[in-house]
Amino acid sequence: MILTTKWFGSFLCEEGKVRKAALFPKDPAAIADRLGRVARGEVLDEEMTLASSARQVSDRRLADFGKRVRFDSSFIRPEDYGFSLDMYREATIILARESVKRSIGPDVHLGQAVRAYDDIVFTDNILSERLREWYGLHFPELEVVLGGESYAKAVAEHGSRPDVMASLGLKMDSIGSDIEAEDLESVRVLSAALKESYSARAKLERYVESRMAQVAPNISAIAGPVVGARLIMQAGSLKRLASMPSSTIQLLGAEKAMFRHLKKGAKPPKHGILFQHALVHNAPQWQRGAIARAIASKICFAARADLYSRNDISQLLSGQLDKRVAEIRKQHASQPRKAPGSPKKRRR
Repeated sequence: MILTTKWFGSFLCEEGKVRKAALFPKDPAAIADRLGRVARGEVLDEEMTLASSARQVSDRRLADFGKRVRFDSSFIRPEDYGFSLDMYREATIILARESVKRSIGPDVHLGQAVRAYDDIVFTDNILSERLREWYGLHFPELEVVLGGESYAKAVAEHGSRPDVMASLGLKMDSIGSDIEAEDLESVRVLSAALKESYSARAKLERYVESRMAQVAPNISAIAGPVVGARLIMQAGSLKRLASMPSSTIQLLGAEKAMFRHLKKGAKPPKHGILFQHALVHNAPQWQRGAIARAIASKICFAARADLYSRNDISQLLSGQLDKRVAEIRKQHASQPRKAPGSPKKRRR
């Protein structure tokens, strides 16, 4: 007899007829639970009650109970057993909701945090430029003394040029113009907003670092927490990143450049998000491709360890990466020269 399972029960069939049946409860939630277990490759209790009499099965999941064969079970109809398509519809809706909930893991939240971090960095740059331009009318020399958050903090807390100079112990003649109290108050509002934005940026960065240490510690150790989170975000999830080859990881974030290469014959990209890695960013231009390839190879192993084994192999990978980078720097110590008389590539 052949053991087969439909959405409303498990059946033992022989010669196109049902010999035994173990029906599911007539409850959409219970049906959805069983459909989810089947999708995860689990064996149901109803199937276990019939397995001892089976010689063949219709599902690879049940291969322990008999030989798998192709079987047309369309003659087993739900209405013959008191089930309706409305039950199936409600069960699939419940199953879809549960699937959506399970699909939102900590790596998805990390992706949103990185997007928020990038937005704040972009906003900080705009506000900082506006503050320097505006306050520079009153005290342009301060830009030489302070930068970044310190600049915004000094303007927000002290305001006028004499007060800022007194707080910093500065003595200089400024070429800036005087400023009205109403104008200065508006500048201080802008600087206070920028100061709060810097604070939010620091908190988000600490959150990304702590969550990456929990979700993907090996990736965090190799790529850094922020770059690692960007890679996970670009891939879609940690699971998708772990399934990618190292060549794909190397070019994550450089998709547009790759399409330009394929369509218009432009130079192929050597790195995408990995350009933000310190080893790539600080390397000479002719070494960056090889170093990015080495980092991507180690991230490939790190992602799989973080997803499947959860073993800490960061020290091993870091040691291998340092050794490989040292070899690249030795092999490509000087910029390669183009062969004399080599024809230039024609643009299409």
